[in-house]
Amino acid sequence: MKKRMAILLVLILSGWSFGKRLKFEDFIRVSQIRDLQVSPDGEVLAFVVSTPSIKENRNLSFVYLMDLKTGNYWKAASSGKDFSPRFTPEGDLAFLSARDGRVKVYILPRRGGEARVLLDFPADISDFRFSPDGKYILFSADVPPSYKDFKDLGEKLTEKGKRKWFTTRKLFYRVWNQWREGLYSHVFLARRDGKVLKDLMQGLSRDCPPLDLGTSHDFVFGDGGVYLVMNPDPEPALSTNNDVFFYDLKTSSLRKITRGRGNDAGPVPTPHGLAWLKMRRPGYESDQTEIFIKTSRGERNLTASLDRHIVDFLWGDGRFYFTAYDQGYHPIYSVDLEGRVNKILDRVYAKNLTYSRGRLFFTDEAVNRAPEIYSLDLSSGKVRRLTSINAEVLQGVEMNPLETFWFRGSGGDRVQGFLVKPPSFSPDKKYPTIMLIHGGPQGMWGDDFHPRWNISMFASPGYVVVMVNFHGSKGYGIRFTDSINRDWGGKPYQDIILGMKYAIKNYSFIDPQRIGAAGASYGGYMIDWIEGHNPGLFKALVSHAGVYDLPSMYGATEELWFPRWEFGGVPWEVPEVYRKWSPSTYVKNFKTPCLVVAGEHDYRVPYTQSLQFFTALKEMGVDAKLLFFHDEYHFVVKPRNRKVWWQEVLSWFESHLRR
Repeated sequence: MKKRMAILLVLILSGWSFGKRLKFEDFIRVSQIRDLQVSPDGEVLAFVVSTPSIKENRNLSFVYLMDLKTGNYWKAASSGKDFSPRFTPEGDLAFLSARDGRVKVYILPRRGGEARVLLDFPADISDFRFSPDGKYILFSADVPPSYKDFKDLGEKLTEKGKRKWFTTRKLFYRVWNQWREGLYSHVFLARRDGKVLKDLMQGLSRDCPPLDLGTSHDFVFGDGGVYLVMNPDPEPALSTNNDVFFYDLKTSSLRKITRGRGNDAGPVPTPHGLAWLKMRRPGYESDQTEIFIKTSRGERNLTASLDRHIVDFLWGDGRFYFTAYDQGYHPIYSVDLEGRVNKILDRVYAKNLTYSRGRLFFTDEAVNRAPEIYSLDLSSGKVRRLTSINAEVLQGVEMNPLETFWFRGSGGDRVQGFLVKPPSFSPDKKYPTIMLIHGGPQGMWGDDFHPRWNISMFASPGYVVVMVNFHGSKGYGIRFTDSINRDWGGKPYQDIILGMKYAIKNYSFIDPQRIGAAGASYGGYMIDWIEGHNPGLFKALVSHAGVYDLPSMYGATEELWFPRWEFGGVPWEVPEVYRKWSPSTYVKNFKTPCLVVAGEHDYRVPYTQSLQFFTALKEMGVDAKLLFFHDEYHFVVKPRNRKVWWQEVLSWFESHLRR
């Protein structure tokens, strides 16, 4: 007995843990929390909890309410198809629900009772909000731009549902994972009693919210009218020129507020003027995002002193609060009307930020911690966790924290990398290692509990996981982000190789003979690139939705401004650039075993890119496998498909790195 106790003590002191490993059965039960809303009196918090269901093979969505005085919370809308909670000025809860098929606005009186339909419409309602006096509702829905009246609209939508064909004269005929087929997102005005009064965009072949580069607040009441965001250019697929417009409810006139050809979105009316998020360079979707305000003193950039990309922002008691990408985190900042920026909460991955009566509410998470809701008291600086939605699901699961390292990357620049150790880690062992490569390419690895590419899930079977925020990543200043332009396979690739070599040299527990790599989207592109440039470092690869052949990709993707900016033109103008950075140019070098993953409804990186890549691998005699989902898109989201994805990816690495 004494000998056993001595062995146990040694194991504990050496860092051994007896917690269970994260398995898919636990991971798939983790809920996502979003859309935090505080009641006008500051006493109630509404939020959405989205939970995957293997049985129903979809995410179940519930609206919760929390009493901020007691901390108690409960399901207020529990059909599994409820989302987008919004409070009326009186404090009643309204929300969207597809419980009866079509998405409608429901209302649940604060005094109790059953939810009833507040607003019905011939098309699914995608978002809504109340006027400050509560008498009117703004909502958005996808409709054909030309219809006579709402009866005619219903008939046109019914007719469209029966058609198996369509014609178009415009680009953006399909976006992300759906065919447009002549529908545009319009903003409507309705009375509180549910009577729809007008389409504020009647006859316009435009979208509000815009199809891309928008925010969570792209139509809002303010100043006797409505602020709308849309792209006025003839072909929005070629342009990032979103602008803020003002619709005057008295005159029914529409005028443009913002200037410039870059992206302007997210209007926030304040007592001092209109604020919004601005990108200054046309055609560049990853340009620095800054808070601008238009007052009697003119138009000013309030965040000019902050070299970070702002995620979103809001107004509260005389200043703006916002989050931004920053070296693997989403800290919370404030900025006053004089442009004084202050970081008020660091080392958090804050999302869903909202403000009420001297407090900020947000969700936070980490690599080893699933999302929960927190509050920050702005006067005391005290942070409190308010929920334990995921605590029971992950109780007893051992997950290690994110560790950071810095190394000299391409051109001698300082580059940040991350590392996560497997459970039951022992520093005396040698571990197989997986390098994960983020998408974007202007993305960022961070300290978050990702719902798909979850770092702890990759580490769980016994892998060290390494990530590099290579040149082009957000969170390190705009010059660092810009550096990837027209250099897709250059500096980022060098950073990945140098970062992996640094980790091998400085972490003795990494086995240099058992290293794999995986990535999606641009990360998939980089896997395809590594396939043609592998210095012998990687023994197995996984390419998910990877860009393989740049010239054919241009003709099949939807956001055409993106390749135009990234490669300095179109394929027939700069063919040498497209050939240089296309993995398809280097097929003769392919030799590393590779799993290729694609979804049939992926219109961002069409699945034929992956099919071409897989074909080339097989032609070159490479050990390759194709995993294809007929009912997925750029992401794998259906719970049963997610299970297959994890089984196939981890099995691939198991067979090539652990034998």
